[in-house]
Amino acid sequence: MIFWIERAFKDEYLNSANNDGLRCKYPINFDAQTKIGVSGFIRFIRKKYYFPIRLCVEFFDKTHFVNTVDGHKYYGIFYDGDAQKNIYPKIFIASRLAESNPLEDVLFSIAHEITHYYQWYFMEDTERTDRSLEIEANKWAKYILHNYLSTQNQ
Repeated sequence: MIFWIERAFKDEYLNSANNDGLRCKYPINFDAQTKIGVSGFIRFIRKKYYFPIRLCVEFFDKTHFVNTVDGHKYYGIFYDGDAQKNIYPKIFIASRLAESNPLEDVLFSIAHEITHYYQWYFMEDTERTDRSLEIEANKWAKYILHNYLSTQNQ
């Protein structure tokens, strides 16, 4: 079982890479209200958790992505990068709000994909089934999102 690295334990992971932290990239003309909602969640995550290898989250003005092979819709993608080319891991998030993709679902997708980042970091993605990794990512996303939303209601 993986865990997100809390800032209190940051020192144990400082030598993982030259660059660390969580970065975000928004498209030009990104919806201002969505950016405010997403940015609050990102600030919460940065304040509580440490990212030992730089992770970039890129937002796209789409309600979802579509798999070109089977037509399956999905809302986030984790790309583990390419160590040989010095490309850091990335997350791609479909972040255009719609009835089928409210802000809470966008935030859930961010937390879900970040869990895949930690699974990759701790190399659990090579030892477990895709199903178990997805179940764990959903549990962590629910936990993180619940903690964030509870701070917003205070």
